[in-house]
Amino acid sequence: MEQKKVRLGILGLGNMGSEHCQNYKAGKTPEIEVTAVCDRKPARLEWAKGELGEGVALFTDAEAMMDSGLIDAVLVAVPHYDHPTYSIMAMKKGLHVMTEKPAGVYTKQVLEMNKVADECDVTFGIMMNLRTAPFYQIMRDIIKSGELGEIRRVTWLVTTWYRPQVYYDSGDWRATWSGEGGGVLLNQCPHNLDML
Repeated sequence: MEQKKVRLGILGLGNMGSEHCQNYKAGKTPEIEVTAVCDRKPARLEWAKGELGEGVALFTDAEAMMDSGLIDAVLVAVPHYDHPTYSIMAMKKGLHVMTEKPAGVYTKQVLEMNKVADECDVTFGIMMNLRTAPFYQIMRDIIKSGELGEIRRVTWLVTTWYRPQVYYDSGDWRATWSGEGGGVLLNQCPHNLDML
């Protein structure tokens, strides 16, 4: 018996949302069918229509996409401040949620989001993709085994994540207090902290 595919709505078609669309188009997520996308910018919706085809519903309003009956789950790929807002909205509507990192900007919002996740009968996750990398899984297993003894200090340098100015210029919200809630600490460091 063939397993039913999860009908996914992607909320936000900026850098990460469009990357998720490309992964889907490349067949990297065979258990998922992207059935809807949502963005406030018409140009991004036109891009999605061209990339994903006519069968994908286009929305400019997140709640309308969530209420459409076309999706089982939402991937939240909007600027950081809105991760908890849309995640909570989707979970309360019975939709499964995967939100991009960071969980949010304000601790109070993140705690509320986690509480709603516990109360709703849905699957909720935060995109911490490095957890799935075999390299980090092996490191974790070695440390957990005690083979190296008690870990007392860690120094970790990640030089492959250098972000040139063009990266910050790719979105007017990047590395700003109003758009991102901070700089590198909220943008790239959640991965480092998660791995630690």
